[in-house]
Amino acid sequence: MENNVTAIILAAGRGTRLSEFTDTLPKCLVAVAGRSILEHQIKAYLGAGLVENQILVATGYRADMIADFLASHFPGVGIIENRDYATTNNMVSLSMALASLGEAPGEVLISNGDCVYDLDIVRELIAAEDPDRIAVDVGAYFDESMKVAVDGDRITDISKEVGRARALGASIDLYRFSAEAARLLFEITDNYITVQGEKNLWSEVAIRNLLDLTPIKPFDIRGRRWVEIDNLEDLRKGDLLFADFDLSAKKCLVVDLDGTVYLGQTPIDESIRFIKDNAGKIEFYFLTNNTSKTPDLYVKRLNAFGIATDLDHILSPYIPLIAYLKTKAFKRVFALGNDVFCSYLSGRLPDLQFTSGAADCEAVVVAYDTELTYEKLRRAALLLHNKQVPFVATHGDVVCPTEDGPIPDIGSILALLEKATGRSPDLVFGKPSASMLDVVRNRFATDEIAVVGDRLYTDGALAQNAGVDFILVLSGETKRSDLAGGGITPAVILDNLGRSG
Repeated sequence: MENNVTAIILAAGRGTRLSEFTDTLPKCLVAVAGRSILEHQIKAYLGAGLVENQILVATGYRADMIADFLASHFPGVGIIENRDYATTNNMVSLSMALASLGEAPGEVLISNGDCVYDLDIVRELIAAEDPDRIAVDVGAYFDESMKVAVDGDRITDISKEVGRARALGASIDLYRFSAEAARLLFEITDNYITVQGEKNLWSEVAIRNLLDLTPIKPFDIRGRRWVEIDNLEDLRKGDLLFADFDLSAKKCLVVDLDGTVYLGQTPIDESIRFIKDNAGKIEFYFLTNNTSKTPDLYVKRLNAFGIATDLDHILSPYIPLIAYLKTKAFKRVFALGNDVFCSYLSGRLPDLQFTSGAADCEAVVVAYDTELTYEKLRRAALLLHNKQVPFVATHGDVVCPTEDGPIPDIGSILALLEKATGRSPDLVFGKPSASMLDVVRNRFATDEIAVVGDRLYTDGALAQNAGVDFILVLSGETKRSDLAGGGITPAVILDNLGRSG
């Protein structure tokens, strides 16, 4: 790649239609398939042969965050800041970027900072014989996109108003211009801004004028992956298009139940259909932290949905908890749990007795108690003031999802006890502990397993701790905006297990 080439990424805008993300984050730093839009673009340019100092990002809204990101990840990439981003449009940012290149700008590549492109699109555009090109998804027509019209092989119009009958296809907001075209483009933008005082125009208005001055051809990218991120639907599309995830490579899916297969008492029909349709291709294990119900009840419930499974395929905190109590040979414990929980422990551990006496209590065991009383909390707190008494919990979920909304789970109970006693559990057995997947990992390689769930801090953390892929479904607790802070990165994000969008 010759040195006199500059890629300009226009990333000054706020993106108000994604306000749940962009209230606190510049749009170009919103993640698509686990990587920010800006990182996708920069890596595409670098993969096509440019080096960092050939890339220039025009910033505006939350420019400091973009600068910090570039300093940490791509320190050689240049920045030009449009401080008037709130009252101007991206033509001003483009003009500033072109002006910074001097009187001999060289060849330029221009892209809007809210698009993600397949690497091959950028590589092949740069390698194309003729430099003056607009990348076009030939045959595509989207109301919100700039459409391109042609006469022969020359582009004659680019605008959102180009009708379906005239449109060759949709522009993907990716341009390549020769040094002479770049010089002309700067003159056009400068005339609009400084002579006519027009500062609130799209760059495409200037590019439309450029079409009258020099021949520009379409660059056909049909069939290639690309997405412009304007709203949540676009984000869903991008997450799927650019996810580095191959379901066909998985032999085992470990599926969370509440929030993934059903929500409270309501089945999630698409997810159930997916499980039933793939039962002969993939081995399904079902995972729950909820110890207010016993594993056999989950088998019956799944069977009632038409899902064939058995106790061997139910993964629950009961399994590691019982193993722990057996290993420690505890005989007398205080159990903060409902009658179902206590009866299940008694059935598996016939020598175990329950006590609230400080003199003989060997451990405090806390579960999701759907029959919680203040008296139980009082007894647990008094026992926990003895720092020598082991303190264990079945899991750590803060809330339990229901069709009416989230309700307090064991994590909320544990928070109350911690405030009262200054103690947190010595051991938490359920997810995200990797031990929950021991049965599965003894049968399958880690790259053959994926965890499916609706929570980042339990399901996602479990997958991360166990070194397996995580499929996030948005059918339960987690919202797409919860991913804005980073941390857990799903391999793929779905509306639910059976439906992508």
